[in-house]
Amino acid sequence: MTRDKKSVFNKIDVSAEEIKQQFGVDLYLFLDAVSLGLNDAEIADLTGYDLDKVKKVRKRLGNISSEIGINYKKNLPKPD
Repeated sequence: MTRDKKSVFNKIDVSAEEIKQQFGVDLYLFLDAVSLGLNDAEIADLTGYDLDKVKKVRKRLGNISSEIGINYKKNLPKPD
């Protein structure tokens, strides 16, 4: 894995459960949409989440972008 990819994974320093509790958002669905390169308005429209909530989640995830790629799920921390 390249150094750039590692830095992307380091931005996601949360568990799916934490995001679900804090924002009521399915992290895996959200990251799937991000990995496809969708913008916040498109993610909100596709998922049914409020645009403001989508922006807050993206900010919480370090303004993650489509550079995350499709393999992100393998590197998410497991909930305790």
